[in-house]
Amino acid sequence: MVMAKFNGKRGTTYYYEDAVHKFLECLEIEQQYIEEKLSFVEPIRIEKEEEQMFQNTINCHICGFELGADRVRDHCHLTGKYRGAAHNECNLNYSFTGRIPVILNNLRGYDSHLIMQGLGKLKNKEINCIPNNTEKYISFSINKLDFIDSLQFMNASLERLVSNLSKNGGDMFPILRRYVESEKVPLLLRKGVYPYDYMDSVKKFDQETLPPQKCFYSILNGEHVSDADYDHATRVFEAFSCQSMGDYHDLYLKSDVLLLADVFENFRNVGLKAYNLDPCHFYTSPGLAWQACLKMTEVEPELLTDPDMYLFIGEGLRGGISMISNRSSKANNPYIPNYNPDQDSSYLMYLDANNPYGWEMSQPLPTGEFHWLNEEKISNLDIAQIPDSSIGTAEARPLLFFKTPFQRLKMVSLRLFRSKF
Repeated sequence: MVMAKFNGKRGTTYYYEDAVHKFLECLEIEQQYIEEKLSFVEPIRIEKEEEQMFQNTINCHICGFELGADRVRDHCHLTGKYRGAAHNECNLNYSFTGRIPVILNNLRGYDSHLIMQGLGKLKNKEINCIPNNTEKYISFSINKLDFIDSLQFMNASLERLVSNLSKNGGDMFPILRRYVESEKVPLLLRKGVYPYDYMDSVKKFDQETLPPQKCFYSILNGEHVSDADYDHATRVFEAFSCQSMGDYHDLYLKSDVLLLADVFENFRNVGLKAYNLDPCHFYTSPGLAWQACLKMTEVEPELLTDPDMYLFIGEGLRGGISMISNRSSKANNPYIPNYNPDQDSSYLMYLDANNPYGWEMSQPLPTGEFHWLNEEKISNLDIAQIPDSSIGTAEARPLLFFKTPFQRLKMVSLRLFRSKF
């Protein structure tokens, strides 16, 4: 277990059998520290130039809409720094939610199983869970701590995320640089090398040297570590003056925590800059994307209260075809061998739609004013005569598919098109 703290205190490392219990205990201490820190409101400190900006500002820096007589000075309660002019209501709502996010990489697939084993020993704790199934969890909370999975936002390994971010330079890792000397940072900007199967006892943390290369064999992958990877592990062991495998173990975990912190903070900055939305307040990237869509379009979707309408739309949902097929087609092409001049010429061309999902997802969506057509309008409806419009129509009609002259399958298909009545 490794916890990296950014409040001026050193990180916490612990590698004994009750590590999960210790982890939860440390989180509770951090929660108390954060709540105590946020309970105090630092008075606003505003410069003369900032006051002039406040008086001249036209739009609220929070919601972006025009200010009126209810404008107030919004400031950071931790530092006292002036942030901008805002509506009084926006300023009041722009506050600490009381929830504290805890971000883990692959929480749903791995870490949650370890943590859940320790939750059973907790007493007098409010535990909530959003399950994916009986074994995996999208998120869970302990009191005010919300556990979320970074993989639900960035579906890639930490190694790949670090590699992508490092292309912009080492300056993209400010948190890592607080704990690691600049000349050693490049050694950690890649996946570490660790003898997972070899480290099966706490006693091995006392070993004073790096194990031989054969000890890095992975049972899961069924392969030995490469010479290059072992050389890298040796350089890291020596560069960071590790005195034991315990030191190397701590460094391995600490670098993972710090790199994840830098990667996710960069992702947060992107979300805040693009949409003024903090990913820490969401559970998954689809949830974040949906709120960004509503915020940027300023659309308020109408709630479907008619159960028949709800079921009608639901029946029209279609997924892609999942199948394994062998394509067979024969052309009578005059430019290839075996051409038969007594038959009509024919050619083969394989066509594929470009970005069908992306195209569909960028099309307009219905937002409201749903209503049924009466029988008279339906009977007089001529689809071919309906002009294109931003107002859509959904139609269900029976379609007949003849399999043989004596068999037929009757199906109801939902047809969607844009039209206006």
